[in-house]
Amino acid sequence: MKKYPCLVVFTLLATAVYAQTLDSAIADAAAGISGRLSQGTTVVVLDFQSSSERLANYVIDELNEKLVNIDKLKPVERRQLTAIRSELTFNMSGEVSDESAQSIGHMLGAQYIIMGSIEMIGVEYRLRFRAITVESASIEYTFSQNIKNDRVLESLLVRTNAITVDFTPQQRIIASGLNLLFGAGSFFKQNDKRGGGITATLEGVGAVAVIAGQLLYNAYYGNDYNHYSLSETYFAYPYYVGFALYAGGAIYGIMRAQTYHEPGSQVAVSPPNGFQLNLVSHDNKPAGLQLTYKLSF
Repeated sequence: MKKYPCLVVFTLLATAVYAQTLDSAIADAAAGISGRLSQGTTVVVLDFQSSSERLANYVIDELNEKLVNIDKLKPVERRQLTAIRSELTFNMSGEVSDESAQSIGHMLGAQYIIMGSIEMIGVEYRLRFRAITVESASIEYTFSQNIKNDRVLESLLVRTNAITVDFTPQQRIIASGLNLLFGAGSFFKQNDKRGGGITATLEGVGAVAVIAGQLLYNAYYGNDYNHYSLSETYFAYPYYVGFALYAGGAIYGIMRAQTYHEPGSQVAVSPPNGFQLNLVSHDNKPAGLQLTYKLSF
């Protein structure tokens, strides 16, 4: 029976050693790359695939800094890479093909290109790096390590103090105007079936009621408009109710086009005292507010 507590302790210790922090894993990767490549080799940390550009920039900067401190390789300056990135319009947090990587490596005068990625596996993240030769695109070195989902990694992955703008102001204005035509803006400009359906229903029922009230008045009184005006008859009720419905639908459509966000997008703000308020839109559900609070010990 005494073996089981020892086995549990050994398993916990092994897990703690296996899963590292992000910074320690980057340091191990820098040491491994420096140990594998020849003295004085010029390398460029080209890209890092991640869902967060902030995380990608952090990893690239940290890896460059640690390679410089080891003082064996010659990393290309980040500003040179930034200039090339602007010229070729590629994203530091997106995937770059081996052919494009070779071309960029040639332009920067590097012998090796370092590329990395991170992905979630279970409750942890898997960090990977590979160094490839510029001439042949052959893989010279690979690194793989599980990363703890700690506060540092979480803060880099979560987009705080950022607003995801999925529609431009001009697109929203156009969609609002088209929503006067039975939700056309929501349907065709924003792919918002729910908003377009509600707008079309309100405006459609309202338009039918207005037309029905006018037609019934004309059918009952014919061309004799001198005896009663429309407002003095019962036919005014569907007319005015229909007008109110159409006006309500138009107002809803305008506001919906100005506030609707694409499914999966997130608008985040960071109120004080550790609170975070998110407006989250899901595929089959209306947008909702999400309030979270992070408590640190």
